[in-house]
Amino acid sequence: MRRFWQRLKKALRPRIAQRITRAGLWFTITILLTGVGAFLSANNLIFLILSALLATLVVSGNLNRLTLAGLEVEFEPPEHLFAQETASGRIVIRNTKSWFPSFALRLSSANDDGLRLPVFIPLIAPGDVVTFYGDVRFRRRGRYRENGFEFSSRFPFGFAERRAAVTLLAEVLVYPELEERCLNEPLFVELLAEAEVRRQGRGTEFHQLRPYRFEDDARHIDWRSSARHGEMYLREFAVEQMEDVELWLDLGGWRLPEFEQAVRAVASQSFELNRRGLRVTLRTQECDLAVPEQTDIYGLLKYLALVEAEPLARPFSESGVSAAAQILLYTPVRERAPAALLHRAICPSEPA
Repeated sequence: MRRFWQRLKKALRPRIAQRITRAGLWFTITILLTGVGAFLSANNLIFLILSALLATLVVSGNLNRLTLAGLEVEFEPPEHLFAQETASGRIVIRNTKSWFPSFALRLSSANDDGLRLPVFIPLIAPGDVVTFYGDVRFRRRGRYRENGFEFSSRFPFGFAERRAAVTLLAEVLVYPELEERCLNEPLFVELLAEAEVRRQGRGTEFHQLRPYRFEDDARHIDWRSSARHGEMYLREFAVEQMEDVELWLDLGGWRLPEFEQAVRAVASQSFELNRRGLRVTLRTQECDLAVPEQTDIYGLLKYLALVEAEPLARPFSESGVSAAAQILLYTPVRERAPAALLHRAICPSEPA
């Protein structure tokens, strides 16, 4: 019922709303005072002035309506858009009127998602098209099917500001927000270090020399190069195959805030693992997605943009845990984690 009433209010809301400005208020008061003076004095000159003021008000309203009429908007979002990220989207405004231009237009977003800052367009000639890029931002992940924009104008005299709502049915897909702090999770840092060490230890073909890091295997230190440069250098070998890292996301038993936190963490860590050249597998009760075998990283992020918690989802079984794979599990409570993954389980609801 709540959704029904919201849709009903939206349907009954006028497409063009009007707000009287301060200048319009003073002009209206002037008309009233002039009218009172004209009737009290019966002076024809004052009646002529009153007529001119009323005509100015009527002409101003009609010109304002004509300015907002016949406008079409197209919005092309960026190919990859993350929540809370400011990106540049292409906006096309077309004046379909064949004889009257549109003056002093202001385009803004009708809600908190979409166009960040209003855009001012001084003039659009009849039949002309204006194209520009504006900063857009969306607060939450997901699919946005209705993108609301709003035209407003005070042309010609600023007595009233009229606003015309425009709803675009273009679909916008927003990936989960990437958070830097998710990469500092101790279990993820440990898993990443293990994956890097295992990757560097594989392969037989010499690749390069690079400075030694504390997590590197000391067996591969090149002592001659280290002595020549005065610091520790490591011999790095080419890897025949990318290292496997699996991120498991339990869909059952979540509260919404913790689930969104887990989705952001999985998205951030998957993106970082892929950037480092590691093979990433995302596993939930619904599907397994392997990057790059089954999809690319953006296909994985698309799934995370739309995934929802399933209260009745069963916990992962012990049989699915591979001893060879490096696994990180996100689960609402540790009781749902397989025994073999208890040391790799992260529960966002638990205090750090």
